Amino acid sequence: MTSIQVRVIDCWVFHRLEKELRFLIMKRNDGLQYEGLFHCVHGKIEADEAAWQTALRELREETGLSAKAMWVADYSSQFYEASSDTFNLVPVFACEVESIDIKLSREHSQFEWLTVSEAKRRLAWQNHIQAIEQISRMFTQDFPQKKWLEVSFE
Repeated sequence: MTSIQVRVIDCWVFHRLEKELRFLIMKRNDGLQYEGLFHCVHGKIEADEAAWQTALRELREETGLSAKAMWVADYSSQFYEASSDTFNLVPVFACEVESIDIKLSREHSQFEWLTVSEAKRRLAWQNHIQAIEQISRMFTQDFPQKKWLEVSFE
């Protein structure tokens, strides 16, 4: 029987440039799964971690950045893996950062800070496009529910 798992997170990192959000997207290195694709901070949840803790850890490991603030996105991702007959639910987070000086891990070969429309042209997966659209809506339109989605991590 097909199993349902929550084993990875997506974390969309952004900073504000005047009144516009800029999202960090990174290109996967050659020789790795999904090589050459642009995506967000992504990683496996360790046994002793909450999903939001994984997002903060992966943010540091993949970029060298620390979050100024963090929210649960008004969106969850999902995908099916035929090799393991597993349906994956993916918690999605939004992290605002102040610094834009990235220290890429070996997983990535390059990065860009892009507007939503620019990022949508680079992203391969519809789940990623929907995630940044929802996160952008949370921060650029009237979205009072955002206060209930903020993660307290200090």
